[in-house]
Amino acid sequence: MTGPRRHHALLALVASALALATALVPGASAQAGTPGAGHGGTPARSATVMTRNLYLGADLGPILAALATGNNTAIVGAATRTWGAVQATLPPERMAAIADEIIEADADVVGLQEVTTWTTYAYNPQTGAVSNPTVAYDFLDLLLDALAARGAGYYEVAGATAHNFSSPPIPVLASPSATFPTRAVQLADRDVVIARSDVTATNARTGTYQNIVSFPFGGTTLPVARGWGSADVRVGKATFRFVNSHLEAFGIPGVDAEQVRVAQVGELLAAQDAIAASSGDLPIVYVGDYNSVAPTGAAYSALLAGVGTDAWTRSHPGDPGFTCCLGATLTDPDNPLTSRIDLVLLGEGVKAPRATIVGDDPSEMTASGLWPTDHAGVVARLVVPARRCR
Repeated sequence: MTGPRRHHALLALVASALALATALVPGASAQAGTPGAGHGGTPARSATVMTRNLYLGADLGPILAALATGNNTAIVGAATRTWGAVQATLPPERMAAIADEIIEADADVVGLQEVTTWTTYAYNPQTGAVSNPTVAYDFLDLLLDALAARGAGYYEVAGATAHNFSSPPIPVLASPSATFPTRAVQLADRDVVIARSDVTATNARTGTYQNIVSFPFGGTTLPVARGWGSADVRVGKATFRFVNSHLEAFGIPGVDAEQVRVAQVGELLAAQDAIAASSGDLPIVYVGDYNSVAPTGAAYSALLAGVGTDAWTRSHPGDPGFTCCLGATLTDPDNPLTSRIDLVLLGEGVKAPRATIVGDDPSEMTASGLWPTDHAGVVARLVVPARRCR
């Protein structure tokens, strides 16, 4: 283990040692913003979970439309504008704002979606070859570094990361005045579970959905892979199975995206049934961006029927709890959210005495006047049953 991952692991060990030292000193208590803060006086089998879509950084619609045409000029132009939009949304600043949210929530475990890596390449316009890959933005590293800089140790739960779709390297112009591309850019999307350093995660699993959409790409197609990740987490005396996923967001002509999501829900529930059969039942919590509008979406209904309880509606009956969606540039002056697609769902016996929305107030915008992402997030304080259940 080298580089940033080793750095994160070392910080997590330091944070764990500090938490243990605090516990051993009579009368000591955790300070705000420190791992483990906020747990004094709470139920023994409680935990705080969170779901947060990090936002790729740009609307991919124009580049997907250009790829379908196969027109190189259109593709380069759309890719150049897309890459410019990503840079304008300032990923490092946004990930720092999300780190602040996680610390403020004192989240034990977080399901992240659209955890993107943007990589640039040198591009040879004569041959089309790419070389010298350079990671421009790795949203996970940016987030973990921002958490560590604030004294909060979090780590990626190994084995629970869903590696979703990746684009091919697409040529872009180095500047508006350039006449031919000399660089190329590529994105890779994944969904990641992170946990605070004092949280134990075991039995990590991941899976890829068979029901997906594919976009026209020249004379072929570009499949949009989607998946899920899960792990058994222990927070104090609370042990539960934590599931994170991002269902299909894109629609293409002739394909009902909601029915694709319904099929993905079926795969997700079946996968968790198989894990329960092989590893034993645990109280279960599902989080994620499910892209099916609550409470009327067919995929939402299928998921709720298979899981049990929606933490938001249980805590806030009659409150729509909108989480989607802000404009692609993240510069809306006010909150324009009109639907709820980001969810925390609870299996049998799990209670959520408190659920809150984060990232929906203009006061939470960054110093540059950007929303942290194009979604709001959901934080839920859970009480987990001691008995094993479904």
